[in-house]
Amino acid sequence: MRKVPLGVPFVRSLAVIALTGCKQQPTADAAQPVTEAQAKTVVTDFAKTIQSMDLTALDKWYADDVVGYDPQAPDPVEGKVSMHVANARFIDMKFDHADMPDPEIQILSPDLFVASGFSHLTSSTGKMKKADLRYTDIFKKQADGTWQLIHEHLDFPPKT
Repeated sequence: MRKVPLGVPFVRSLAVIALTGCKQQPTADAAQPVTEAQAKTVVTDFAKTIQSMDLTALDKWYADDVVGYDPQAPDPVEGKVSMHVANARFIDMKFDHADMPDPEIQILSPDLFVASGFSHLTSSTGKMKKADLRYTDIFKKQADGTWQLIHEHLDFPPKT
């Protein structure tokens, strides 16, 4: 079998191919961090989903590996299946209005932000007519461009 030498033209061709790959720029969407205004829009859309009372739509907001803390549950809610059960209990409470005014936004990276604040829930038909909660939610942008919660912490504010 005859050995073929790797001549200078072949090596140059490999170098050109390799350098061409290095010149690729990230897409404009991937390079731009989320703004505070965009994050607030995400939180508003999430609040609209909460008050829609649509369990399927609410479940879509949570990542597969979500971790949550529910003020009425002693243990963390871990994973999408457990969060579905928690969401179903919440939907059964029939809160048909959710207000999450003036969330505090902390941008952590181009695809990650924290929203925190107070949520006021009311129900026109449920047994519990209102609930006030403090929340801390961590949203992560997914590969398809949607935002999902990867962490949610809810608690009741102390009575003053």
